[in-house]
Amino acid sequence: MSVFLSTKFLRLLQVLNPKELKDFETWLQSPWCNTNKNLIQLLARLKPYYPDFSDQNMSKEKLFRQVLPNGKYSERRMNNLFSEAYLVAEKFLVFQRVSRMQDLQNDLLSQEFQHRALDDWFFKDTSREIEHLTRKEVKSWEDEVELFRLYRSIYHHPSQESRMAPGGKLIRRMREQLDLLYLLEKATVINEMISRNRLFEGEQHDVAIELKKWVSISEGIEHPALDLYRMRFAHTGETQPVHYEQRYTAFLERFDLLNDREQNIHLLSLLNDAKLLIKSGSLDITASLPLYQLGLTTGAILNKGKLTDNTYMTIVIASNTKGTFDFTDHFMDTYAGCLTEKTRDDCTHWAKAHTAYWRKDLERSLAILQEYHFRVPDFQLISRVLHTQVYFDLYLQDYSYQASLFSFFDTFEKWLSREKLWSKFNKTSFLRFIQICRILARYYTDVSSDPKKLERLLEKEHNIQALNWLKQKKEVVLLLKTKY
Repeated sequence: MSVFLSTKFLRLLQVLNPKELKDFETWLQSPWCNTNKNLIQLLARLKPYYPDFSDQNMSKEKLFRQVLPNGKYSERRMNNLFSEAYLVAEKFLVFQRVSRMQDLQNDLLSQEFQHRALDDWFFKDTSREIEHLTRKEVKSWEDEVELFRLYRSIYHHPSQESRMAPGGKLIRRMREQLDLLYLLEKATVINEMISRNRLFEGEQHDVAIELKKWVSISEGIEHPALDLYRMRFAHTGETQPVHYEQRYTAFLERFDLLNDREQNIHLLSLLNDAKLLIKSGSLDITASLPLYQLGLTTGAILNKGKLTDNTYMTIVIASNTKGTFDFTDHFMDTYAGCLTEKTRDDCTHWAKAHTAYWRKDLERSLAILQEYHFRVPDFQLISRVLHTQVYFDLYLQDYSYQASLFSFFDTFEKWLSREKLWSKFNKTSFLRFIQICRILARYYTDVSSDPKKLERLLEKEHNIQALNWLKQKKEVVLLLKTKY
């Protein structure tokens, strides 16, 4: 890559879309925005190489000759030209942002009125904006902040007429808005602290102290998001299914009354709690599917258009377990491109095998798993779990798969014991999965097995893979044994 391609100006040009690049070209041609005609020539010479700017024949000196054909080449002068172009581009970005934000334009205009002592215009304009924001049924975070700023700008205006009006209406509104802002933002911090206390052993935030202050200030203040936070904070310990269900119902009831930010916060909070309940066996994974579908619609579970492998797989598992295969197919076709390039092939092949398994096309699932070589270590591991499940179901249908199943148990265990990538705790969950599968398989063919013992098999299991699946297979095995 040419040295000049590392300049900040070209990096900025690369992130402009074609329309923005055209608008920037128009911006440069305006004497009001740009007084250096050389910048117009600079962009014109660079445009053919947009967006990669990867031509190996291009250099700073060659570009200099094209933009300034009559000047003597100077590295310093060329660098100054790039620097000036970048500063103009910065101003263009600011202009683009401001032009899309009508509320900010109104805010700046009100400030100008006040600064120029046009008080009658200032009060009229500010009051009109307050009325506009107050009428909004759903206010964004920026709306709430702007509403407080407007109250404050009137209250602290040099003219004391509004501030000293009888009844203290203005200061009361300003105080109420300040309390609401504090409560909404503080609640997001407390929510994050609760999550981090669960996820990171080295972090133990004192949630109790922060909650005490929050609860005290929130008393008597009504807001849809605050209602959900109150439910969330009422049980900060281990999540219980009944509390989760209450919050889930309340969230759906209030969803349309929340702004995008609060929708995403409470949606992700519920999903995190659902994961814990699913892992403990207290919640069926299918119950989380509507939340994930909502997260796809709102974009809450997408990070800059990307999906994590774990989220992609969880959605596939939930949908297949529920039997909504049309949605699974649509999801895989639509969102495979949102996976990282490194893991996309592994993830999509695993998803196809998993879908075939739940469609009871066991032979096809087995063929996918055996024919494709998984490259990413995590997929090498979970594909073996799925491989085990396929062999187990084939074994329940046909005794001839017994040797293949028990051989795979042994192979999986030996492979897992050799691998150094995973901690002992993580390995234990997979080893325990194999052990339980082996117990179920042996029980199926053992005529002297005690069904009562098997019924208690999974009662105290927590650190184990595919717990819900194992519970289902335990019931299937018990039922089949009863028939025979």
